[in-house]
Amino acid sequence: MATIAELIYGLNEDLAAEWGTVIRYTYQASKSFGVMGIELREMFAEEIQDELGHAAFLTDAIVDLGGEPTTTPKEFDKPDDLKAMLELDLEMELQDVENYLEHARMAEELGLIELKFKLEEMAADEAGHARELRRILKGL
Repeated sequence: MATIAELIYGLNEDLAAEWGTVIRYTYQASKSFGVMGIELREMFAEEIQDELGHAAFLTDAIVDLGGEPTTTPKEFDKPDDLKAMLELDLEMELQDVENYLEHARMAEELGLIELKFKLEEMAADEAGHARELRRILKGL
């Protein structure tokens, strides 16, 4: 059975990933040029708002559980090629889905039902982001 400390640790990993995604998408938007670049900049701007919402929720959840939220973003690669950027994003979104589902399972074990459902909802958001990225990659 999971402990609160293990869950806080996992949620901090999720939070670091969200901070990293905000920075990564901001960086990638600045590196996106041409017709496809314009569309990607718009997509990244929308996704950044989603990721900031996730980060705000995770910060509150960590504090509510008695933890200290991280302010350190997860590191990421910086490919120059648009396709490579999107492939990296897809890989990282899919990892986020797995992590959120694992932490939802831990929350359920601990009887934290609201947290469980919110983490599952966030996993679904990330899965939707991944689906969108797969569609864009098919068009490249």
